[in-house]
Amino acid sequence: MGFLEEWSLLDRDHSSSLSGATESLKASTLRLPIVGKTVVDIQDLKHAVSSAVDVMQAMSSSIFSLTSKVDEMNSVMVETVNVTAKEKVLLERCQGCLSRVAAMQVTDCSMKTHIIQLSRIPITSSLTPQL
Repeated sequence: MGFLEEWSLLDRDHSSSLSGATESLKASTLRLPIVGKTVVDIQDLKHAVSSAVDVMQAMSSSIFSLTSKVDEMNSVMVETVNVTAKEKVLLERCQGCLSRVAAMQVTDCSMKTHIIQLSRIPITSSLTPQL
């Protein structure tokens, strides 16, 4: 469960980070003039592009970090699926064994009852009733 809780927090942080990065990129690109006879201050343009590159690099490292977490989570999930499948097989075996044991217990109790009943019947040497 710890991994799932960690994943939830990581996903929320990552979504928030990407949302902020997207907004920063939009803000940087909206400041760039793209129509008409526009005069651009090279330093401002350089700063805007540099800011956009910085944001993209931050996004890239965030995505790389998330990718390694996804790979780790994937391997944990594969292992969980394998263990679950093995446990299911073992539980089915246990169910079969318990069914056989229950049937054997019924037979055992029946045999014991039969033995008790036989031991209480008096043995007579003659089959004719005595009066």
